[in-house]
Amino acid sequence: MRTLAALIIVGLLATTPTQPNAQDRLFLRTAHQGNLAEISAARIAQQRAGTSTVRDLAARWIDDHTFADQALTQAAIALDVVLPATPTPEQEALAERYRTATADEFDRLWVSTQVTEHQRATSLATAELTAGASETVKALARAARPMVSDHLRRLADAEPAVGAAVPAEPDVPRPGSVPAVSTAPSPGWRVEEPAGGTPGWTQPRPSATGIPVPGGPWPSVTPAP
Repeated sequence: MRTLAALIIVGLLATTPTQPNAQDRLFLRTAHQGNLAEISAARIAQQRAGTSTVRDLAARWIDDHTFADQALTQAAIALDVVLPATPTPEQEALAERYRTATADEFDRLWVSTQVTEHQRATSLATAELTAGASETVKALARAARPMVSDHLRRLADAEPAVGAAVPAEPDVPRPGSVPAVSTAPSPGWRVEEPAGGTPGWTQPRPSATGIPVPGGPWPSVTPAP
């Protein structure tokens, strides 16, 4: 499945790509930060988890999200979209919660919050498939969905072992709406670029880690009139 998805994305990159719209750019940046955050969360879990169940999930997370982000980064470079270099402040705050949680509460906290993060990833992919313009980016969203679904299934299976209270799945945004970085907004929201496009963004280029370095602001998510 991974190989097939990678071949499809490589094939799309070899063609003349459709100019990405605001939704495509938001998906690339948000999904990239999500991958960075998931890899960081998994590394913390490998060190702090009290059960082999969570440690096994963490190993899977690192493998899957690293693979997904490699394809996403290649697409972003080809589409001239600069990716943030770090997770969002909200994601960094969650990582700090993982680092400071007590041993007794860590596994429950990790599983329950990872369910929420993966539900948000599902909403993000749904919004991209609905409102995106680039077939390359939409292919990334389609490829991400089975991985995220698999992770959610594994988290649900892990719930009894860690005693986690898994939150209910949130409503998926309506067609045309766009999730914010940390949560899906209510219907009636849309993505907008800063005035004048994206002033301050550097041209995408591979860094030592293969991740372009940002030099300016994100698009904003604002209420539609």
